[in-house]
Amino acid sequence: MSVGDLTVGRTYPITKMCNQETQYGRTVRCTLDDSLDGIIEVFLPRSIVISDEQEALYSIDGNQTLSLVFNGRRGRSFDISFK
Repeated sequence: MSVGDLTVGRTYPITKMCNQETQYGRTVRCTLDDSLDGIIEVFLPRSIVISDEQEALYSIDGNQTLSLVFNGRRGRSFDISFK
C-alpha cells in the first residue's frame, strides 16, 4: 500500500520497521496495525532513514510504542510524523 492511501490524521501503530533494498535504493518498510483493515505494509519515502542499530532495537523489542501518522500531502511530498 502507498503511504498516500492511508487515512489523513489517523494514528497507525507500527509493529515492525526494517530497511529493504529496492530497485530504487534502500528504503524503510513499515508494518502497520490497522484495526479496520488488519496488517498494512507500506514503504516510507526515502527521506526517512533508520540506522541498522535502530532497526535491530526495534526488531528485538516487540513492545515499541511508536506510531505513524499520515498528515496528508505537502506539495508533491507526503507529510508523515511519528508519535
